[in-house]
Amino acid sequence: MDTQQGASDALSTSSNISNIAWVLFVLIFIIVLIVYLIRFLSKRNQSWFSNRSVRILGGVGLGPNKSLQLVEVGSSVYLIGVGEDIRLVDKVSDPEEVEQILAALEQEASLQRGPIAPLFAKIADKLRRNNAAQRQPEEETSFHEIFESKLRQMPNRKDKLEKLRNEENTTDRSGDS
Repeated sequence: MDTQQGASDALSTSSNISNIAWVLFVLIFIIVLIVYLIRFLSKRNQSWFSNRSVRILGGVGLGPNKSLQLVEVGSSVYLIGVGEDIRLVDKVSDPEEVEQILAALEQEASLQRGPIAPLFAKIADKLRRNNAAQRQPEEETSFHEIFESKLRQMPNRKDKLEKLRNEENTTDRSGDS
């Protein structure tokens, strides 16, 4: 009797282990399917939006219901503040600056895609560098550096605008006399 009970215990233990292994396999398979489904839908969504002339490049949350959004419209890039209302913070229409911003965003996105994507990004980066070296050497700056420099320029622009307004008021008053 003891040998039969020992054999049935061994069978039930191996049966339990195989059941657990099967559940883990099915769970991993489902997770992989979900990941590929999300990637597929993301690519499909990007291709649907890429046909439009307005492209949302990214955004940064600044607080509850407040953010900065980077939007490409045609050949210009707009920095938009979104909160209670929507305000234009800055417009970048210089083609070189727009290209730098787009390249910086593309580089950051490629680093976040996965383990194989950086390899392709390095190859593409080398090809771009060769093409850029043939055209003319450019100084590479990251999106954050460009963004910070634009934010630093904002008070200067306001000061210049105030000076222009004051000069217009002064010339208008002197012309009225």
